[in-house]
Amino acid sequence: MPFITRCKIKRTMPITTILLDGGGVIVDESELEDLRAKIISNILSTLIRGYSTYNYRIDIEQAVNSYCSNVYKFIFWKYTEGNLPLFDELYQKHLSIWNEDHPPLKLMAGFDIEAKAICARYKMVIAGQYGREILDLLRENSILDCFSSQLTQDDFAITKPDPRYFEQIAKRAGVDSVQCLMVGDRIDKDIAPAKMLGMKTILVRSGIHRTQRPREPYEVPDLELETVFGLSRAIEEIAGQMS
Repeated sequence: MPFITRCKIKRTMPITTILLDGGGVIVDESELEDLRAKIISNILSTLIRGYSTYNYRIDIEQAVNSYCSNVYKFIFWKYTEGNLPLFDELYQKHLSIWNEDHPPLKLMAGFDIEAKAICARYKMVIAGQYGREILDLLRENSILDCFSSQLTQDDFAITKPDPRYFEQIAKRAGVDSVQCLMVGDRIDKDIAPAKMLGMKTILVRSGIHRTQRPREPYEVPDLELETVFGLSRAIEEIAGQMS
């Protein structure tokens, strides 16, 4: 268990850097998810008679509870019954419509206030899967300067849930992984890989993954929030326990 050994050796190092997920923490994805539900339901209704957003919500819950990395691929694969060409056709059709119709990114309510409080004491870096469009969102809301770097997923060859993604982000920020605290909305992609590296973690229960539960004790976050309101205070609570 090399990660656990490493945590025991270095855990006295103070938290200096906050890693922030994109969707569900910085970005309010509620409108995006509603559109995704409409697109996928419309496509699948041509394959399955009577398929609706109601069926879609059931399928999303099943995908989330199965800890699927990509819940949308899960749904298309479920109904194409192993027919890879059909899966590819329908999934790409959904992506084409999505890329054409999706609205601009929207900031999570309260994040701007929390960001200004957090950056007064810590480095803030992005650790999500959005590309450079998230920088435009931060700039439009006058909080891009709160972040100590402007690196996004576009700057890395790997991504979550590979813990090396977080390790590379920490390295590019000039800190050790155990000096970081990860804030995310998914146990499988945010909390679990961050804890493997010895990071403290905060789970924000928002969006379609809010019902996820830890599969093992090591996946339990250090703290949970229902919204990003109070995030800066939660970070201080965890940091205070280490002083």
